[in-house]
Amino acid sequence: MEFSVRKKQILQEVVAKFIKKAEPVSSARIACEMDLDISPATIRKEMNELEEMGYLTHPHTSAGRMPTDMGYRFYVDNITGRELNPLAGREENFPDIKAVITKSMEIESILKKSAELLAKITNYLSMIVAPNINQSRFKHLELLKFEKDSYLMILITDAGRVYKRNFRLEGNFNDLDLQGAAGIINSKLRDKNIVDIDAICTGEYNSDSRLVLLVKRVVDLIKDCIGENITYNRIFVHGASMMMKQPEFIDLKNIQQFLSFIENEYLLMNILMDFTDERGFMVKIGSELFNEDADNLSLIASRYRIKENTSGTIGILGPKRMDYLRVINILDLFRENLSKIFDPGTALKD
Repeated sequence: MEFSVRKKQILQEVVAKFIKKAEPVSSARIACEMDLDISPATIRKEMNELEEMGYLTHPHTSAGRMPTDMGYRFYVDNITGRELNPLAGREENFPDIKAVITKSMEIESILKKSAELLAKITNYLSMIVAPNINQSRFKHLELLKFEKDSYLMILITDAGRVYKRNFRLEGNFNDLDLQGAAGIINSKLRDKNIVDIDAICTGEYNSDSRLVLLVKRVVDLIKDCIGENITYNRIFVHGASMMMKQPEFIDLKNIQQFLSFIENEYLLMNILMDFTDERGFMVKIGSELFNEDADNLSLIASRYRIKENTSGTIGILGPKRMDYLRVINILDLFRENLSKIFDPGTALKD
């Protein structure tokens, strides 16, 4: 069966109207609102054929049509590249990112506020994964003493991430010892890739031999931070209550599927971190996302950049009927402004 230009026009119109109203679209409505110079009967025939081809479906015999995953996929693949425009939708008067987020805030506060703002703008669930430590460079380390054998390591990366680890070590080290050990590590590691710590910290330390034990213990703690963040990273999620306002979530089954999906933070993070395209967008629709437990959801994700080699992922989870073009435009604007917040030499987009 030929996938003609007319069929493509009708399919795009059905998807666009279903996204807007969340109601099946009839052939009469298409005939009334599209300038195709053909009868409703011809349009009905085309829609029947689109259903046979797998692009449309209908909830019951007398109803209009609604898109399948395949129909949404055609729509996304054929409009987003052509119509993507970061300036689109400004008439919606989005909250000003510059008024909520400043460059003086710590990275985790920036990402938390960003997730809240993004959920408010889209009315969907927003998710932001912080950059992984194995992408980062070492910036600074401090060691503090609590009591006799109890200490705190504070590690700061070039991306602004802060890692804290409590540890115990016999030896009764004083504040000068801690400063000395921190000085050794700072001098060896500053501006170096954290994952290269083994190669950088091998060899002799030109210091008091009693500090060697302390330095080695702290180096092991830094390795632990790297190991933990390879398998688990920080994710900021906001907007679950906003999703509940979507028409799809009148259905209890859809609510249960959604809550089950978002409660699995590890799964969400793996889906987002598996996205490697630095320039474009990942769009997963319905069953493409995971399995039948998420077949009423879709995900749009992209990367934001903090430093030259450091990036995180930003994503929106919404109903399969989400406004893909609008969300992609918002994400495109948002990721650029996030990247510029972390780059002091670049002005934010207006």
